[in-house]
Amino acid sequence: MIRFLQARGHSYTLKKVKGAKGAPAISLMNYDRLIRAVWLRPATHIFTDLDRLGAWELELASHLYLQLKSRGLRVLNCPATVKTRYPLLRALHAAGLNDFNAYRPDEIGDKIRFPVFVRKSHGHRAPISDLLETREELQHTIDSAVAAGTPLENLIVIEYAGEPVRPGLYRKLAAFRIGNEIVPHISGHDTTWLVKIGKLGIAGEELYREELHLLQTNPFAEHLRKAFDVAHIEYGRADFGIYRGRIQIFEINTNPHLAPLDEHPSPTRIESMWYGWEKYLAALRRIDSGGGWPVRVANGELQGFRAWKNLWVRSRRVP
Repeated sequence: MIRFLQARGHSYTLKKVKGAKGAPAISLMNYDRLIRAVWLRPATHIFTDLDRLGAWELELASHLYLQLKSRGLRVLNCPATVKTRYPLLRALHAAGLNDFNAYRPDEIGDKIRFPVFVRKSHGHRAPISDLLETREELQHTIDSAVAAGTPLENLIVIEYAGEPVRPGLYRKLAAFRIGNEIVPHISGHDTTWLVKIGKLGIAGEELYREELHLLQTNPFAEHLRKAFDVAHIEYGRADFGIYRGRIQIFEINTNPHLAPLDEHPSPTRIESMWYGWEKYLAALRRIDSGGGWPVRVANGELQGFRAWKNLWVRSRRVP
């Protein structure tokens, strides 16, 4: 069994995986349930959504990770060491794996390279700005975001490092790390620099054939493995692109929304989708573990944490 640990309200991301033919047995559990648990069935436990947890929840998750590991269970993504968006982008730049850098609003100096864009440090929504070309535009965007209620510490400024794969068309590449494997995933294509989901059928058959070749050959695996090592992430999906001939990692999402394409005008694209989907499921099967008696995960050290957490959960209920 594989148990994915997720933030409350975000189990939708893996519903299609859980019900897929060829998937191992999968359990989806939110952190509120995990923190209150006393016994757990043996399984591979994958900690996800760490960027969606508050500081206290993150510490609780870290203690529980250590508890599960000490009981002999297989655990992936240590909450105490996983790097989320801002520290990850800084670390990838420092390691020479990314050519662009990221800054807190109070860190902006002469070294910043325009254009840039502004986004929130936590969560996975789109950036809050388009590409900004000047310091005046940047400061106005920051001031407007703060005036609208976004805390300054939740804003980061990111240097843009992207280019079209052909005139007017942008591509976002993706690959998973699952345990020790790098598993390529299908791309997204769009007519704007911000490729989120992409647009159906716009890439054309030549690029779809190239995509299938990339999936089959996995040429970026070693570079991406280094990035995952820097991030201390053992399960997650890296979204990346090619800029001036070099790989640029935009983010690593530990709980991406996954579902196979229902239909597509390109048979090559359909082949790519199923190729990546089967590789993903096969890698999950290889990290599957479990069996035996349930293990106890409560002890004196964590009782105080759990008691406080139970009070905190009850306090969130609408009066």
